[in-house]
Amino acid sequence: MMKKDQKRFNTNLLLLLAMQVIVSLLYGFFDPATKGMLPQLVSGEELTRANAILASLRTLSGVLSPVIGAALYTGLGIAAVFLINGISFLISGSSSVLIRYQHTRREFKLQEKGFWTDLAAGAGFILGSRAIRRFCIFFLVIYALIQPVFAVVLPLFFRSSLHYTDTWYGYLQMAILLGALLGSVLVGVVFGKEKEATPSLFIGCFLQIVTTTAFAILLFPRSLSLLGNDTVLYFMLLAAVLSFLGAALMFVNVPVQTFIQKATPNEYMSRVFSIVGMISKGGMPFGALIYGFALNSGISADFFLCLF
Repeated sequence: MMKKDQKRFNTNLLLLLAMQVIVSLLYGFFDPATKGMLPQLVSGEELTRANAILASLRTLSGVLSPVIGAALYTGLGIAAVFLINGISFLISGSSSVLIRYQHTRREFKLQEKGFWTDLAAGAGFILGSRAIRRFCIFFLVIYALIQPVFAVVLPLFFRSSLHYTDTWYGYLQMAILLGALLGSVLVGVVFGKEKEATPSLFIGCFLQIVTTTAFAILLFPRSLSLLGNDTVLYFMLLAAVLSFLGAALMFVNVPVQTFIQKATPNEYMSRVFSIVGMISKGGMPFGALIYGFALNSGISADFFLCLF
């Protein structure tokens, strides 16, 4: 009986993983298309504010969805949660069909060389734009070297070196999301009418330097001994620093996305965002893999966090 249950569990797990892969692939189609469509829906003066609003809504959904999902799972069960999730996709797809924007149709056959020619043209446009090329390199480094610190190393450090429960770690993640939400709202309000991305980028980079320095100071053994690694004070300081870091990332991400949208012709828009997303986030799995192998080899999480 146990073998039968184990086999059923493995089958369900494989099915769940397969569905997650499909959803991720579909998101890969959806995200570049929507980013490329936005400049045709709003004026150039409102583009920064529109990107900030979308970033705020995306972050807000990240804050609310775990709470709503947990409540639905507790009250209705996993089958009802999957059903509601599927209905939400149908509603989203139906709403997207109703969007009206100017789209230039052209003859295109996927099986011909036109697909690769278009892809090469998008890559050529990125290589020809020094600013976009540098932004790609910048985000490649950020996602490959820094993002895995928070996705892989920080959870391990939180559980192995700090004496907090998993509930407190959930509160920490909530603080990061709330900081990102605050940052996206501030970008829309303060820099919504700015024609250049320089002021927001300067503030964002400055905040990243300050917050990462404060984060490193909090990780020193001396700081842990003075503040205590299980006190409310230490947790509040850590949450505040990471919250400001989340806000700083929004001060960089939103104006960079707006700049790329303004600098790219409509016929290149979706291709450019596809390639930019592939380059920027392509380093994430390799960075996580490197950190994972290093941690398994005996290097402590404290070492990586202090190095960061």
